[in-house]
Amino acid sequence: MKQEDDAKTNHTEMDAEHKVQIGLIQALEQSLQQGRGRSDISSILNQLVEYTNIHFMSEQLLMRLHAYPDIGGHEMEHDHLIEQLRKVEDGFVAGDSEMTASEITMLKRLVVDHIKTHDQTFAKYLAKPKDMVLAG
Repeated sequence: MKQEDDAKTNHTEMDAEHKVQIGLIQALEQSLQQGRGRSDISSILNQLVEYTNIHFMSEQLLMRLHAYPDIGGHEMEHDHLIEQLRKVEDGFVAGDSEMTASEITMLKRLVVDHIKTHDQTFAKYLAKPKDMVLAG
C-alpha cells in the first residue's frame, strides 16, 4: 500500500480535498516521468498551485470557525508546503527536470506527512463533541 493511501483524516471534506491535491501531485510526477510537453506539465503545475492555495484557505477558515487552538502551527506548516511548491515551480521554470522531479517527490512526502499529523489532529479536534471542545 502506498504511503498516500493511508493519509486519511476521516473528515469527508478534507479527505476529498486531499485526494484531489495528491492526485495532482501524482499527475505532475507522471507527466514529468513520461516526458510530456512543457505546456502539459505547466498546466498541471498551475492547477496544483491554485488548488493548494484554495485548499489551505478552506482548512484555515474551518480552523477559525472552530477556534482551533493550534491554528498558528498549522498555518506555519501550510507556509512550509507552499515554499516547497515554489521550489517545484522554480525548478520547472529553470528547465531542470531532475530538480523538479526531486522537489515533487519531496512535496508529496511533506503533504502526506502533513495530512497524517497536523490534519489528522485537526480532524480529531473537529470530531470532539462541542462541550468537550469548549472545555478543552
